[in-house]
Amino acid sequence: MHNRWFMLAVLFVVRLTMPFQFQSVAAVAPLLGTQFGVSLADIGFLIGLYFTPGVALALPGGAIGKWFGDKRTVLAALLLMLGGSLAMAVSESWSAQIAGRLVAGGGASCSTCR
Repeated sequence: MHNRWFMLAVLFVVRLTMPFQFQSVAAVAPLLGTQFGVSLADIGFLIGLYFTPGVALALPGGAIGKWFGDKRTVLAALLLMLGGSLAMAVSESWSAQIAGRLVAGGGASCSTCR
């Protein structure tokens, strides 16, 4: 890796955005409850979905990072996190909220693959 300080900065930004994404659903829970007609248990389920992809990606994570390279893996993870968040922001259905949360969580899990 030629520019390790840049990579460290990218990893820092990724690790900084993960808590914001994780807590964003809790922050807008009242709005989600009224817009989608869901209970607090459903919102808790949506919050917990963020770390669910990590169950499947934790074990092969090192191989993913080695196979595709550090930079590509982290950039793909950032794009997944961004895409999942954007999907949640513009979606009009509860199932799209769930899918966006899983995609964002997959990106968060992949960002720590190396």
